[in-house]
Amino acid sequence: MTGRAKRICYRIFLIVCGLAAVLGTVLIACSAIDYVRAEEYSYLWVFGFAVGLLLIFPVNTLVHELGHLVFGTLAGMRFSSIRFSRIRIVRIGKHLSGNIMRMSEVAGACEMYPRNDRHVRGKMIVFTLGGAVFSTVGSVAVLVCYHLMPLSPALYFFSLFAPLSILEAFAALYPVETATGKTDGAVMLGLIKKSPDAIVALNVLTAQGILSGGSYRNIKRDLLYNVPVVREDDTGFLALLSLRFGYEMVQGNVAAAMDALRRLESLFDELPALSRTEVACDLVYAYCVLEPDPEHAEKFMTEAANGMGTCAYYRAIAAYSALQGELTEATFSRAQVAADGETIVGIRELEKELLTRIPNSF
Repeated sequence: MTGRAKRICYRIFLIVCGLAAVLGTVLIACSAIDYVRAEEYSYLWVFGFAVGLLLIFPVNTLVHELGHLVFGTLAGMRFSSIRFSRIRIVRIGKHLSGNIMRMSEVAGACEMYPRNDRHVRGKMIVFTLGGAVFSTVGSVAVLVCYHLMPLSPALYFFSLFAPLSILEAFAALYPVETATGKTDGAVMLGLIKKSPDAIVALNVLTAQGILSGGSYRNIKRDLLYNVPVVREDDTGFLALLSLRFGYEMVQGNVAAAMDALRRLESLFDELPALSRTEVACDLVYAYCVLEPDPEHAEKFMTEAANGMGTCAYYRAIAAYSALQGELTEATFSRAQVAADGETIVGIRELEKELLTRIPNSF
């Protein structure tokens, strides 16, 4: 079956399941009619609140992404960021911060990385299944209570979201690649079959696991370079290029590091929004310090500004200030403090190495 045919089948699947979810929600909503007629208006208020909340906040998506977070944590992975609609919560060093994104490329996403390089494939399988399992089990439990227990406003409220949460789980488990990327089912299938893109993703995660408590020097070169050929816009391959940049910089191979970064630059428009900002910071740094080019550096400053609060951002600002001859001790010190606060050992080492290359006259 061609990719187009698979996507058509997926749309039909979503329509059928979507209609079933809508029907289920309507039946649950109507179950409170007798209470409203008996002047128990709390059910009417609950219904209105649920509808209003659904219009402005993706509750079912939040539940799904929390499932990835819970199962990933249980599998021994570390939280990086979680996103639902335009809301994003990210871990920066030891702190959590939230922001409103300019646009939402996908309904939701949870990013985690291994704490070490052991059993990465198994951890990834648990993490990938977590969203659908969490949504399904939670929703089924609510529906069982709905059928077995007397109706209350609280139970009514949670029951209204149950069909949509089950729809979210089914849609995620369907193995297909959409315009916004692979579904959880497609990722799972790739992990089971050890497809080329899955192998690249596992290599990236293994390298991130090593960096969690070690150094780029602990990463074997083959892990980053001896990989199957995949599409250049594959998210795993794009992450691999970023890792190659850091690996080569720590090894002192500036030319090779720039090769990886220039390749990322050529694919800049293909990068996910979350990765684009970090790459922009690296490009600003590179064109200010490694291969000074003010015009090129300026080109990526606007995107780099979206990374405020990260090590990469403060490093980019320090590098840009140095290129302009305006670097102050306070600006450089802020970049050093950010690097010292980085919790990932390998990234902290890289940030400190990059800062030592920024020329200063204070």
